[in-house]
Amino acid sequence: MAKDTISIYREFLMGTKYCDVESVEIRRQTEQLLSCGEGDHKDRPYDGDDVHSAVRIFDWVRDEVKYSFDFWNVKASETMRKMSGMCANKANLQIAMLRAAGIPAGYGVLRIRKEAVRTIANDEIYDKSSEVIIHVYCRVLLNGQWISADATVDRELYEAAYLGVPDWDYLNWDGQNHYRISSSYIVEDLGLRSSIDEYMDMPPRFLTDDIIKKANDHIEKLRACKSIGT
Repeated sequence: MAKDTISIYREFLMGTKYCDVESVEIRRQTEQLLSCGEGDHKDRPYDGDDVHSAVRIFDWVRDEVKYSFDFWNVKASETMRKMSGMCANKANLQIAMLRAAGIPAGYGVLRIRKEAVRTIANDEIYDKSSEVIIHVYCRVLLNGQWISADATVDRELYEAAYLGVPDWDYLNWDGQNHYRISSSYIVEDLGLRSSIDEYMDMPPRFLTDDIIKKANDHIEKLRACKSIGT
């Protein structure tokens, strides 16, 4: 990446309290993923292009790091160790890996209708949630444009809970077109941010370990039902 680009977008390349770009785990996984490839990319030649790097990181975070409910105040490296997380956790990891690869990336923040999580949330989580909730996703600077790259819902969960639901798609992101939650759920776009540490530092409004466990047990049942075809 050109030095002038690095200078202009420095804040979108830096680590933060929760986006721990310098973590050994983050660096190692990013280097491994981009050097030899994993998953769908393992047999494809890699040329070091930023778009290809962003796509590889997106695919890995979306489908290898499974969606689950969690607290906000989780570092990217911890999400990597857990290999699961909610929208903010997965976006934070994706952004940390992109920044570790030298690609400017930031947080897209939306206010969305809670109906977006109806198909995956158990009744307790859904009923306790506000009518409008915060959704966080990754935006990455590619070819001079900030491109949306929402890696929230993994393929397995999409097929278990969202397949056939209006305004939901599972697409192969190409690094050129925007990919984020449907506008039908968006109440307000709060823009692009270089850090969401202020959100992550907020105490949970109602989440507890027990509530999260029950919510994730519900998600695992959805996944299990899909795997046995019921």
